[in-house]
Amino acid sequence: MPDRKNKNASGAGGARVDRAGGPGPTKQTTVFNCSPQSITAVCEELSQNGVSLRSTSGASQLETLRRALEFRGPRGLNTYEGTAAGYMRLATRVMELKDVWNICTFTEDVIGPDGLLHKGVARYVLLGPRKINPPDQGQLELEAA
Repeated sequence: MPDRKNKNASGAGGARVDRAGGPGPTKQTTVFNCSPQSITAVCEELSQNGVSLRSTSGASQLETLRRALEFRGPRGLNTYEGTAAGYMRLATRVMELKDVWNICTFTEDVIGPDGLLHKGVARYVLLGPRKINPPDQGQLELEAA
């Protein structure tokens, strides 16, 4: 009887499968297909709704990215979608926005435009404006009674 160990194309161990053919005890993750067609659809959606990038200046990228993330809501933008939409150094732009906005970063496995599996690709979702913390106790001005 031939060796029936799970192997992928490189011969290394592949995904674990139980006897019923379903996922085994390993964590099952959803893989997002980020094909050229889906990226084009995202870029067209941003353009048709007036939230596409119109200038490569840093200030313009920050303002437009905020508006694009706000428009996309819980769908957010992943690294491939943001890069295709024209944002350079998307992670840096998001970090700059986080000074004023609450942005959640998720990671997802993605089949990229190159057809390959990319693990841990960032997806950014705007949650809303960052709440300003109250000043430290030493900075409060107290009125005399």
